[in-house]
Amino acid sequence: MQDDAIIRRVRDEHERLREITDALNNALKQGGGDVRAWLGNVCKSFEHFRAHLIHRIALEEIGGFLDYVVEKRPDLVKQVEHLKEGHAKMIEMAGATLAHLKELSTSDTDPRGLACTHVKIMLSEVDYHEEVENLLVVSVFNDDIGVGD
Repeated sequence: MQDDAIIRRVRDEHERLREITDALNNALKQGGGDVRAWLGNVCKSFEHFRAHLIHRIALEEIGGFLDYVVEKRPDLVKQVEHLKEGHAKMIEMAGATLAHLKELSTSDTDPRGLACTHVKIMLSEVDYHEEVENLLVVSVFNDDIGVGD
Protein backbone atom coordinates (compact mmCIF):
# COMPACT_ATOMS: atom_id res chain seq x y z
CA MET A 1 0.00 0.00 0.00
CA GLN A 2 1.29 3.46 -0.88
CA ASP A 3 2.02 6.01 1.84
CA ASP A 4 -0.53 8.46 0.45
CA ALA A 5 -3.25 5.78 0.38
CA ILE A 6 -2.57 4.90 4.01
CA ILE A 7 -2.54 8.52 5.08
CA ARG A 8 -5.80 9.12 3.19
CA ARG A 9 -7.48 6.06 4.75
CA VAL A 10 -6.42 7.02 8.28
CA ARG A 11 -7.57 10.60 7.68
CA ASP A 12 -10.92 9.46 6.24
CA GLU A 13 -11.57 7.12 9.16
CA HIS A 14 -10.58 9.83 11.62
CA GLU A 15 -12.97 12.26 9.94
CA ARG A 16 -15.83 9.76 9.92
CA LEU A 17 -15.33 9.04 13.62
CA ARG A 18 -15.29 12.81 14.26
CA GLU A 19 -18.63 13.20 12.42
CA ILE A 20 -20.19 10.39 14.46
CA THR A 21 -18.78 11.91 17.66
CA ASP A 22 -20.32 15.25 16.73
CA ALA A 23 -23.70 13.55 16.22
CA LEU A 24 -23.32 11.88 19.63
CA ASN A 25 -22.50 15.21 21.26
CA ASN A 26 -25.54 16.74 19.57
CA ALA A 27 -27.72 13.93 20.96
CA LEU A 28 -26.39 14.73 24.43
CA LYS A 29 -27.27 18.43 24.00
CA GLN A 30 -30.88 17.79 22.96
CA GLY A 31 -33.34 19.16 25.46
CA GLY A 32 -36.96 18.44 25.97
CA GLY A 33 -38.94 17.02 28.81
CA ASP A 34 -39.07 13.36 27.78
CA VAL A 35 -36.00 11.92 29.49
CA ARG A 36 -36.85 8.37 28.38
CA ALA A 37 -36.83 9.40 24.69
CA TRP A 38 -33.64 11.38 25.24
CA LEU A 39 -31.92 8.37 26.84
CA GLY A 40 -33.07 6.18 23.95
CA ASN A 41 -31.62 8.61 21.43
CA VAL A 42 -28.33 8.88 23.34
CA CYS A 43 -28.09 5.05 23.50
CA LYS A 44 -28.74 4.79 19.76
CA SER A 45 -26.14 7.46 18.98
CA PHE A 46 -23.61 5.82 21.29
CA GLU A 47 -24.22 2.41 19.71
CA HIS A 48 -23.41 3.96 16.31
CA PHE A 49 -20.28 5.54 17.74
CA ARG A 50 -19.21 2.27 19.37
CA ALA A 51 -19.78 0.28 16.14
CA HIS A 52 -17.66 2.69 14.12
CA LEU A 53 -14.95 2.75 16.78
CA ILE A 54 -14.73 -1.06 16.60
CA HIS A 55 -14.70 -0.86 12.78
CA ARG A 56 -11.89 1.68 12.84
CA ILE A 57 -9.85 -0.39 15.26
CA ALA A 58 -10.33 -3.47 13.08
CA LEU A 59 -9.10 -1.56 10.03
CA GLU A 60 -5.99 -0.51 11.90
CA GLU A 61 -5.22 -3.92 13.36
CA ILE A 62 -6.55 -6.35 10.76
CA GLY A 63 -6.54 -3.98 7.80
CA GLY A 64 -2.79 -3.70 8.00
CA PHE A 65 -2.16 -0.13 9.09
CA LEU A 66 -0.31 -1.04 12.27
CA ASP A 67 1.59 -3.79 10.45
CA TYR A 68 2.61 -1.18 7.89
CA VAL A 69 3.87 1.11 10.66
CA VAL A 70 6.03 -1.69 12.10
CA GLU A 71 7.27 -2.60 8.62
CA LYS A 72 8.31 1.01 7.96
CA ARG A 73 9.65 1.57 11.46
CA PRO A 74 10.53 -1.64 13.34
CA ASP A 75 11.82 0.50 16.20
CA LEU A 76 8.20 1.52 16.94
CA VAL A 77 6.97 -1.98 17.76
CA LYS A 78 6.53 -1.11 21.46
CA GLN A 79 4.46 1.94 20.60
CA VAL A 80 2.30 -0.14 18.27
CA GLU A 81 1.77 -2.72 21.02
CA HIS A 82 0.78 0.11 23.35
CA LEU A 83 -1.78 1.27 20.77
CA LYS A 84 -3.19 -2.23 20.48
CA GLU A 85 -3.56 -2.41 24.25
CA GLY A 86 -5.35 0.93 24.07
CA HIS A 87 -7.66 -0.49 21.41
CA ALA A 88 -8.67 -3.35 23.67
CA LYS A 89 -9.22 -0.93 26.55
CA MET A 90 -11.39 1.35 24.39
CA ILE A 91 -13.54 -1.52 23.12
CA GLU A 92 -14.06 -2.74 26.68
CA MET A 93 -14.78 0.76 27.90
CA ALA A 94 -17.25 1.42 25.08
CA GLY A 95 -19.15 -1.74 25.98
CA ALA A 96 -19.25 -0.76 29.65
CA THR A 97 -20.37 2.76 28.76
CA LEU A 98 -23.19 1.41 26.60
CA ALA A 99 -24.26 -0.89 29.44
CA HIS A 100 -24.30 2.06 31.85
CA LEU A 101 -26.37 4.11 29.41
CA LYS A 102 -28.88 1.31 28.95
CA GLU A 103 -29.20 0.87 32.73
CA LEU A 104 -30.04 4.51 33.31
CA SER A 105 -33.64 5.19 34.21
CA THR A 106 -35.85 8.21 34.47
CA SER A 107 -36.07 7.41 38.18
CA ASP A 108 -32.31 7.94 38.62
CA THR A 109 -31.14 11.20 40.09
CA ASP A 110 -30.04 13.32 37.11
CA PRO A 111 -29.99 10.65 34.36
CA ARG A 112 -28.97 13.28 31.81
CA GLY A 113 -25.94 14.27 33.86
CA LEU A 114 -24.96 10.65 34.43
CA ALA A 115 -25.27 9.84 30.73
CA CYS A 116 -23.23 12.89 29.76
CA THR A 117 -20.53 11.99 32.27
CA HIS A 118 -20.24 8.39 31.02
CA VAL A 119 -20.06 9.48 27.39
CA LYS A 120 -17.60 12.33 28.02
CA ILE A 121 -15.22 10.00 29.87
CA MET A 122 -15.32 7.61 26.91
CA LEU A 123 -14.77 10.40 24.40
CA SER A 124 -11.82 11.69 26.43
CA GLU A 125 -10.22 8.25 26.23
CA VAL A 126 -10.71 8.16 22.46
CA ASP A 127 -9.31 11.69 22.07
CA TYR A 128 -6.22 10.74 24.04
CA HIS A 129 -5.73 7.58 21.98
CA GLU A 130 -6.13 9.50 18.72
CA GLU A 131 -3.54 12.02 19.84
CA VAL A 132 -1.04 9.25 20.58
CA GLU A 133 -1.87 7.58 17.27
CA ASN A 134 -1.46 10.82 15.34
CA LEU A 135 1.97 11.35 16.88
CA LEU A 136 2.93 7.86 15.74
CA VAL A 137 1.70 8.53 12.19
CA VAL A 138 3.59 11.83 12.06
CA SER A 139 6.70 10.10 13.35
CA VAL A 140 6.53 7.36 10.72
CA PHE A 141 5.82 9.56 7.73
CA ASN A 142 7.90 12.62 8.66
CA ASP A 143 10.96 10.53 9.42
CA ASP A 144 10.43 8.74 6.12
CA ILE A 145 10.24 11.91 3.99
CA GLY A 146 12.43 14.10 6.20
CA VAL A 147 11.92 17.71 7.11
CA GLY A 148 13.91 20.37 5.32
CA ASP A 149 15.56 23.37 6.97
